[in-house]
Amino acid sequence: MHIHYFQHDHFEDLGFIGDWALKNNFTTSVTRFDLKQEFPSHNEYDWLVILGGKMGVYETDQYAWITPEIEFIKEAIHLGKIVIGICLGSQMVANALGAKVYKNTEPEMGFFPVTFNTDSSKDSIFKHFPVELSVMHMHFDIFDLPTGAICMSSSEVTPCQAFRFGENVFSLQFHFEVTEANAANFIQEITPEIVTGRLVQQPPKMLQNIGFCKSNNQVFAKMLDEIILLSN
Repeated sequence: MHIHYFQHDHFEDLGFIGDWALKNNFTTSVTRFDLKQEFPSHNEYDWLVILGGKMGVYETDQYAWITPEIEFIKEAIHLGKIVIGICLGSQMVANALGAKVYKNTEPEMGFFPVTFNTDSSKDSIFKHFPVELSVMHMHFDIFDLPTGAICMSSSEVTPCQAFRFGENVFSLQFHFEVTEANAANFIQEITPEIVTGRLVQQPPKMLQNIGFCKSNNQVFAKMLDEIILLSN
């Protein structure tokens, strides 16, 4: 099995997904949009993972690769590939499914709780999630729930923090891929983006909370394990 992933910033890599992939005998390859716009053939991968980034889906005038990337995601979904979107990636997946992406009423930055609903508890992929988890947020934007998708979780100011579409598409607004090992570097790199706000933690507070990454990774592993069963 092979994972191809889309990376938009130099520091936002696969993180825990890379660790999990190695353990489960997946091979990986990457398109670095911060370096070069380059797409694989759809025949070259089994899973497509779209990672985060500081840009917005609507900033197509500044980032020429956004529109073709979303078109590629549409094709991957249509072909039945496993598609997983994280943060910006979740917004791109939502947009590829026809949903609007726009600025939230206020940013979420740092470790704050998300609540998982009853649809999550009944879902084969999301059933391992507890009712509440404190997860790493780093986003200004949100999206409407795509038609036909099922919302799995929410937070105080974000109606949809995760969704599933059909048998092959999974979207997480939060950063489940950040590990205890790379959290400090992640926080350092995003520091220039941090603003002030009610739901914004400053870097020292974020660093105090990186212990949440371990339990989040454990839940993420169970989710990814279930997707393997689904895709076999």
